[in-house]
Formats: sequence, C-alpha cells, structure tokens
Amino acid sequence: MSNANLPSHPIILGSSSKFRAQILTHHNIPFTVLVSNINEKAVGGSRATADASELVLAVARAKADALLVKIQREEDGGEEKLVVTCDQVVAWEGGVREKPVSEEECISYLKSYTKAPAETHSAVIVTNTKTGKRVEGVDVARQHFHPIPDNIISQLIAKGDVMYCCGGFMIDDPLLFPYLAQREGDEDSIIGMPIKLLLRLLNEAAS
Repeated sequence: MSNANLPSHPIILGSSSKFRAQILTHHNIPFTVLVSNINEKAVGGSRATADASELVLAVARAKADALLVKIQREEDGGEEKLVVTCDQVVAWEGGVREKPVSEEECISYLKSYTKAPAETHSAVIVTNTKTGKRVEGVDVARQHFHPIPDNIISQLIAKGDVMYCCGGFMIDDPLLFPYLAQREGDEDSIIGMPIKLLLRLLNEAAS
C-alpha cells in the first residue's frame, strides 16, 4: 500500500493490541500508540443482550473520549492529529464473545465454531484532535471452521495468544491454518483492523 493513500496528519493508534499494530505496519501506515485505560465491561450494557455492532461502537467511542481528554491535557492544543480507536467482538449464535476469561471458555469457543461460524464485528473510529470531527464505522466478517482436534486446541492455548483475542482464535496462527474453511470478508477485519474502512475514515476525518 502506498502512503499516497493516507492523509498527512500524524496518526495515533489508541490500542495496545499488537495484532492491530502489526497490520498497520504491514500496510506501511506510520503511527504512534497512546492507550486509554477504560473499563470496557462498564460500557454498552449487558453482553448477553447487546447488539454486537452497537457494543463495539460504544466501547470505541468511550476509548476516543478518554484519549482526547488525555491528549488535550498533555498537548494543550498542539498539532492536528488523527486518533484511531477500535473495538471488536465475535457474535455467535445470538451471543457476544469477547476475550475468553479462562482456558475452559477458550476450549468451548474453539469447539463451537464447527457448528456455526465466528462473526467478527470490528468498530473503527477516527477523531481529528483539532477540528473535533469524528467518523466511525463497523466492518462485519465471518470465518467458518473445520473441526479443530483437541491436541491442536491444547497447543493453541499453550502458546497463549488466543487468550488475548476476542472469540478465542487467531486466523493467522499457522496451527489453525488447516482448519480454516470459508471466509466472508477480509483477513484484516477478522484480526481486528479493517484496513479499507480505516483508510476511508482517516481521509474523511482529515477533510
């Protein structure tokens, strides 16, 4: 990807996710990281009844609000920048899944995807620190799976990365490659940073 597709404004990634950072780096998008420490569980109401897209937008908005306060306090006006905040959940059979809270829950998640696909809802919000303009969107993608053997699930959990991923899986883990079936949507979106949506929002926020 050419940087000609990007606005000239400095970009702040409001996420500690190494996976999102890797995607931006892969696409030659320069950025710095600044993280807001919010209680995500306190945003968006009950996960049992939440609409997945509305939930991720609510959390990403809360992250943006917290970061803007932090930036304004530290920089007192400063240079015009674009702040990117994100959130993602997996919708499955009418429920919402975030990061697994235990190994047992992760095992349950991975086994369940043979029955129905994992549907990722990835919110991206871009806020212009100078103008206050904020634009947002949600990208939805689906990943189908073949049955994942127990020994592979054990190896994935032992490696640990899946415990930090909503829905308890990483499609770019080589251990999982043989068990990935049909995909509806882009790989970047399922990982948590839909690049096409991000680029559109960056340019909208800069204009």
